[in-house]
Amino acid sequence: MDVENLISENDDNIYEQVFQFFSKGGTFKDLKNMSEEAMEAIYSVAYSLYESAKYDESLKIFQFLCFYDHFNKKYFMGLGACQQMLKNYDSAMEIFSFVTVLDSEDPRSMVYLGDCYLALGKNKKAEESYKTAIIWSADNPEYDQERQRATNMLENI
Repeated sequence: MDVENLISENDDNIYEQVFQFFSKGGTFKDLKNMSEEAMEAIYSVAYSLYESAKYDESLKIFQFLCFYDHFNKKYFMGLGACQQMLKNYDSAMEIFSFVTVLDSEDPRSMVYLGDCYLALGKNKKAEESYKTAIIWSADNPEYDQERQRATNMLENI
């Protein structure tokens, strides 16, 4: 849906229309007619910058991606990872906590939450996060690596 189609000059109910659009799962990506290919191309730039340890630059692009598609956990994981690498642990924990709302079966965000808690010296919270990650990954071989890492982290606390 394009902005011009959503909002007409004669429409007195603009706020109601916008509210309805977003309450039905609409995103700014949809509103601006951005394709998945375009979003993936932007993501690959953000990820490349992250891999090159250019966290400040990567952070800005992940913020853009999260704004345009607030349902894509991959974008929020990237944003949280940037915050974590910049040692903005409180921000990173907020973002990783949001990711758990988007997908409570993916243990990665819990592992990263544990890492942030550990960096802040909150060992009990870190333990809880790693234990939760182990539980969430228990029956899914896709997350064997995360389960093993969480187990190792627990042993070292």
